[in-house]
Formats: sequence, structure tokens, C-alpha cells
Amino acid sequence: MSSSPSSSLSPAQPLVESEPEPAWKPPVSRRRAKIIFGFILIVQFMLSVDMTSVAVALPSVAKSMQASRTAVFSMGTVFSLSATICQQPLAELSHVMGRKPAFLLVLVMFALGSIIAGTAKSMTVVLVGRGIQGMSSSASVLAAMVLSDMIEVKDRATWISYQNAAQALGLVFGPLMAGALIKSVGWRSIFFINLPSIGISALGLWYFLGFDKPKGKMLDNLKRVDWVGIVIFTPSSVAFLAPFTMAGVLFKWKSWKALVPLFGGLAGLLLLAAHQRFWAKNPMFRAVVFEKPVVVCSLFGLTVFGVCVNMIFYYLVVFWSGVRGFDEILTGIALLPETLTIPISAILCGFWMRRTNEIRSSMRVGWPLTVLFLGLLWFQDEKTHLGVLIPINIGVGFGAGVISSAMNVTILAATAKKINGHVTAMAYLFKSAGMCLGIAVGTAIFTLQMTERFKAIGGDEMDSESMLRMLKDVKSNPESRGAIVSSLRVLWMVCCGLAGISGVLCNLWKYPLIDKNKAAAGVGNADVQNQAEQGITVQENASTSTDSGCYDSSPISGQASIVDIPQQKGTEVVVVGERQSEP
Repeated sequence: MSSSPSSSLSPAQPLVESEPEPAWKPPVSRRRAKIIFGFILIVQFMLSVDMTSVAVALPSVAKSMQASRTAVFSMGTVFSLSATICQQPLAELSHVMGRKPAFLLVLVMFALGSIIAGTAKSMTVVLVGRGIQGMSSSASVLAAMVLSDMIEVKDRATWISYQNAAQALGLVFGPLMAGALIKSVGWRSIFFINLPSIGISALGLWYFLGFDKPKGKMLDNLKRVDWVGIVIFTPSSVAFLAPFTMAGVLFKWKSWKALVPLFGGLAGLLLLAAHQRFWAKNPMFRAVVFEKPVVVCSLFGLTVFGVCVNMIFYYLVVFWSGVRGFDEILTGIALLPETLTIPISAILCGFWMRRTNEIRSSMRVGWPLTVLFLGLLWFQDEKTHLGVLIPINIGVGFGAGVISSAMNVTILAATAKKINGHVTAMAYLFKSAGMCLGIAVGTAIFTLQMTERFKAIGGDEMDSESMLRMLKDVKSNPESRGAIVSSLRVLWMVCCGLAGISGVLCNLWKYPLIDKNKAAAGVGNADVQNQAEQGITVQENASTSTDSGCYDSSPISGQASIVDIPQQKGTEVVVVGERQSEP
């Protein structure tokens, strides 16, 4: 070890990596990036409209098809499972096919699924169409990957916020559009209303995308795909997630129909982990993504975010309609404190992070606010004044928007630019899995709590069918409102506890600067300066790492593949008071 007094750092100097990152060159012009992003926003809006429109149409579909409530419930289950399972394989294919063919493929699948569901003569065919539509929800992860290809990390927070805003607008206008269409035309129209948007987006993306054209022959590139991993992942994830979405609704948890696929899927996922670790040449789930604790905690936080958001949205509907007696339109308006506040706070958080060049303050504010206002949901009942309910729900939405924006930026800032596409796909997989589990966990908790409360007063055990009938007739049975409020309180506390655990984990770690070049130029932040004063060593950032197993350029421009590169020696590490070289 050698040291030099002349190279020592002042305690007030921001602590940064030894060298700034090399200049990043965008693959497309700013103007072209904005045009591409505009078509992506149309797709995001369209997907959100479809999701909320179908939810509004469920009673009409059940009546038209003479289907049971359980069969209608499966429309959401099939879509959620299909969306969660197909995102990662399609994202992996986009690395070798290019973003353009993958994006056009999912848009074609969405159109096909819409036509099948809209022209179906039986409930089975409707479910097939919804399953195909679920596959097309991979457009969301592809949109985020295109964004990571075009936009530098320091600007990405703002662009992601606009993307979230488009999704939120779809959540707001979807129910209103669906209600008007169903009343005037019929439920089938909601599956066709998005077809013009699909056509416009497909034409625009076909013309403007294509900046990442694969090098070499397509067949050679396809050989690089981890097909064995995809084959293991798809049935294993279906088997593992299906019981969570169906048990307690279609069959009991103690049934072999729940336990056999659950443990079979778990065994398959363990086999997948072994394959990815020891045998896969180009693994679909790359170990480098999980090397940093701050990334792992952010992925866990996104899973918790997905669980809590779906539980809150689904069961706030139960609260407003079942407890407060709001009709469909008023219930949609009552959800505006969340549906509007989440994207607004995400946009504000994005601007804040870009201005301050750091993430940690957003985490320190977002998680405590989320936990606080989720806890305050406990006080929601049939008598709570709207002047109290509205600020509480605004607080829930504000906190959720901040942490969502901060976690999405964290996983990109903390990993190498070459693997940002893989990390983005992983983030969407974790969040989507959380949303899928959120429906199941919420249903299980609510049904169990309602059953216990009805048994306590001499009632019978409740299944999903009787639960739905009870909620529908709650106006004629005011005594059930107390049971609903008590059951919802347990659910709110579960969300609060999960958010608390995730918030603690996410605030244990040091967060990277968003723009390392800006920091190297002397523009620091309070968190980094505090680290310098405490004498904390900052390791070399992953984006400049050349350890064995890092990523090198792949046949696709801007993407990555695993190669073996000998570790460089003499890498500098900045330490307060001296410089030293690793042996």
C-alpha cells in the first residue's frame, strides 16, 4: 500500500468514484427519441384503459355469457398470470431480435386477443383472448427497455414519470369510457375501442424503431437465447403462481389442486436457479443483476409495491361501494386521490432526483410517508368524514408515487449501463409478480377475516360466491358493514407491515449518484459529503468494473452478453486521507 499526502481528500470534498464514466452517446437523436416515446405513451395509455375497462365490464359479461362469478373472476386471473410469465421471455428475445420486432409482436398479440375476446361466443373463448392480451402486456417492459436504450440515466427519472402519468390517465379515463360504451353499445365494444390506437402505434414504432438492429444472422442470434431456462421458467412459474390466484376462490388451500402445483412449481424454480447458476451459457436471470444489496432491496420493494397497490385499489373499491354505499361512478371518483396522486408525485420525484443528483432523500421521505398513511387507513369506516378520508388517501398515493420512481431509478443507477435492459426487465417481472400476488393475498385475507366474523355471530363459512353476493346486497344488510370495515383494517395493516419492512431494508444501504460525471466535476450532495466526512470507502461502480463475468458488447448494439475478461489490476479506490491501489 502506498499513500501520498498530496493526494489526500479534504473531508468536505464529495466522495466519488476514482474516474468519471465515459461519455454516453445516445443511439438516436433527441427529436427521434421524443417521437418514439410519444408512441410508447399511446401504448401505455391503451394498456391501462383496457385493464380498467374489463373490470367495469365484468357484470355485463357474466350476464351475457350466463357465466358464474368464479368464471368471470378468472378473466383477471388469466390475464395476470399470462402477463407475469411472458414478460421475461419476451424481454430476453428482444435482446437478440431487437426491440422493434418484439414490440410489434406484442402489439399484434394484443390485437389478436382483443378480437378473440370481443367476438367470443363462450366464456372459454373469452378467457383465451384475455390470456393472449396478458402476453401483450409485455409492451410495458419493452417500453421501459427502449427508454433505457435511448435516454441517459440522469434524465430517465423524468421520462419514466411521464410514462407513469400515461398509465394513470388510462386508469382514470378507462372506467368512464367503458361505462359509456357498455351502456350505449355493449360490453364487446371495449375490446375493439383500442384497435385504432394499436394500429397507429404499430405504424409509428415500425418506422422509427430499429436503432438496435442485430448484427449477424438471426438464427445465430437465436441460438444465444437461454431456451432451456425459458422452458423451465414458464411451466414452473405458472404452477407456482396459479394456487395463489385461484386457491380460496376456485378451490380450498388444503386441496391437492392447490398444494401439488404449488410445490411442483417451487421445485421447478429451484431447478431453474441451479440451471442459471451452473449450466446456462447466457442465463436469462443474470447473477450480476443481484450483486448489489441496494438493487436486491429495490427489487423486493417493487414486489411489495405491486402487492400493496393491487390490494389497495381492489379493496378501496370494496370500502367505497360496500361501506360508504357509492355507486360505480362515485367509486371511480373516490379513487382519484390515488390514481392522480401516484403519477403526479412520481413526476415531482423525478424532477427532484435530477436536480439533486441523488436518490436517498426520496427513499427517506417516500417510505415513511407510505407507512404512515397506510396505517391511517385503519380509521376509515362508515362514519369518517370525507375531509379526513381524502387527505389520507392522497398521502397513500403520494408516498407510493415517490418510492416507485425512486426504486426504478435506483436499479438503473446502481448497475452497468450495458445491463440496464436486463435489470429493467427484472424490475417489471418482480413488480408484476407482486401485483399478481396482491390480488390473491388480498382475497385470502379478506375472505378469512369475513368468515371469522360471520362465524362469531353464528353465520356460515363464506366462499367467493357468497362473498360477492353479500357485498352486492350490503345496502339491505347494514350490519355487515362493520364486518367489512374490520376485515379491511386487517388488510390495511398487512400492507403497512410489508411497506415498513421494505422501507427499512431500502434505507439500510448507500445509494449511487445518478450522474457520476456531474459528481466527478465537483457537484456533490449532502449524503455523499457525509460519507466523506465519516471516512467511508466507496467501491468502484459496476459500470466501470471489468471483473470476470462482466458484460461486453453483444451482437445487438447497446446490449450485453457474458464474457470472461481477466480482472484489471491497479484499480484506484478513493479513501479519505489517502489513495491506495489494490494489489
